[in-house]
Amino acid sequence: MYSQLYGRIAYSLFSVLAYSAAGFVIYLEAKRKEYNSENVLYIVFAALLGGLIGSKLGSALFVYPDFYINNPLAILFPEVGGKTIVGGLIGGYIGVIIAKRILKVKRSTGDLFAPGLALGIAIGRIGCFLNGCCYGVPTCLPWGIFYKGAIRHPTQIYESIFCLILFLYLWSVREKERKEGDLFKIFLLAYCFFRFWVEFLRADTVNSIFNLSLAQLITGSIFIILAGYFLKTNRRLK
Repeated sequence: MYSQLYGRIAYSLFSVLAYSAAGFVIYLEAKRKEYNSENVLYIVFAALLGGLIGSKLGSALFVYPDFYINNPLAILFPEVGGKTIVGGLIGGYIGVIIAKRILKVKRSTGDLFAPGLALGIAIGRIGCFLNGCCYGVPTCLPWGIFYKGAIRHPTQIYESIFCLILFLYLWSVREKERKEGDLFKIFLLAYCFFRFWVEFLRADTVNSIFNLSLAQLITGSIFIILAGYFLKTNRRLK
């Protein structure tokens, strides 16, 4: 009981840290790129709200439907029940689109979010690790973690390390000249590729079509679309 309580506290704490770090990095990028500060504030708020709604809905519909059927009010509380990063990304993207249309902002804003999202996921997955969710399948590797009666892949730490490296890369190349929006596409391409493969090591996923999880179907589709975009762009430049 106490370990579960500490896990939930740690999860909530790192969720707050993740949102705060992502927001701060987005603010720095908006300031550097000289975006309208008021518009960016509304867009970031819409992204966070959409991300929170999307992450909860994704969890309620596809990951823990039984939990939410028995506890329907849990969807109203961010700290209760599960959340999905893929659902959060989709919800956040929809939130940004709605906000930009209301504010009549035509300039691409995706590049503002790319480094911050990578950093936010890297921090948030530490909370998942401490809470014991998103755990991996059994393994014989020496860095396995004992959980639920077996030595398991620390898939949360894998994702945290990957996203930290991705953040450092995106931060280092953010000032290079490129088409606006491509940095965000690079983030999605890299994250979707990683997430598709790490899902095979997750023990808490629910397989759907072709023995793949819903997260794999979504991230795999996004990866194929973005890979096609960059291949087409590269040919055009040549």
